[in-house]
Amino acid sequence: MIRQAKVNDARKVAEVHVLTWQKAYAGIVPDSHLTFLSIDKREEFWRQTIKEGNPELWVAEKENEVVGWVAFGPSRDAGADAFVGEVEAIYVHPDRWSSGTGKLLWLKAQERLVARKFEEVTLWVLEENIRAINFYLAAGFKADMESTKDITIAGKVLREVRYQRNLG
Repeated sequence: MIRQAKVNDARKVAEVHVLTWQKAYAGIVPDSHLTFLSIDKREEFWRQTIKEGNPELWVAEKENEVVGWVAFGPSRDAGADAFVGEVEAIYVHPDRWSSGTGKLLWLKAQERLVARKFEEVTLWVLEENIRAINFYLAAGFKADMESTKDITIAGKVLREVRYQRNLG
């Protein structure tokens, strides 16, 4: 079941967030960073985010457990048009990868973005995150190789690439 997140989901959202980072970014993001990710800190962040409602946060539930989530809203890119939305993240518990959960979360985000009158959607993904790239390509996103940015995590420079697709 896909439903809008509630404040009391913050802990489970944080757990999925941290566990997914640790699994998906192993070998990409330095272990020194992944080891010290804090579910407690993420929980407080998500509690506040859910209260504020920005970005929108929807969760996937299986047997009353949060197993994934999607966060989305207006594009955060400088100079983005008002009709451009952004998927900030889709995370699915590693035990649920390749189960269709990510697709269901994307379809909910797409539905909500269209309802909010966004005409296109973007997202940023680490260029080494092949699993995520394949997911987004299958969902109809295309890489905008002219829109890249470097970020530094634990002293390692990583490249992010923007992906885009129309919602019409």
